[in-house]
Amino acid sequence: MDPSQFSLSDRIAIANANYGRDFGWHVLSGLGEPLAALTDHHDVDMFWSSYVVAPLDGHTSTLTEGFWNHDCHRIRNIKYPNFVVETFGHFDPQTTRASIRAGCINVSFTWFDRVRSPWWFFRCWLK
Repeated sequence: MDPSQFSLSDRIAIANANYGRDFGWHVLSGLGEPLAALTDHHDVDMFWSSYVVAPLDGHTSTLTEGFWNHDCHRIRNIKYPNFVVETFGHFDPQTTRASIRAGCINVSFTWFDRVRSPWWFFRCWLK
């Protein structure tokens, strides 16, 4: 799904949730089946986020470095399941945390949006 198709209230909610990062993600198999949940978001470095990996339905292979050595993974946002993004990352088996890059929903706002919700944009500008 293209983020521009979200309603204004959804785009504001996504921006307030660190561009969807705070909602968490599902790691998907090649068939689109959720294998693990990525929760407890922490910013690690510029463009990198760290999440706790919680296997779903016995997919404990998601807790191995071999699973995360692939070039690319597809992740789906938990709150907005129509949004899927391609990302890459690495896994630390000691902390069960995966660090991924580019795991966010990039939403944009038009001038018309700014007129419709001026107080929200004003508060964002003050931060």
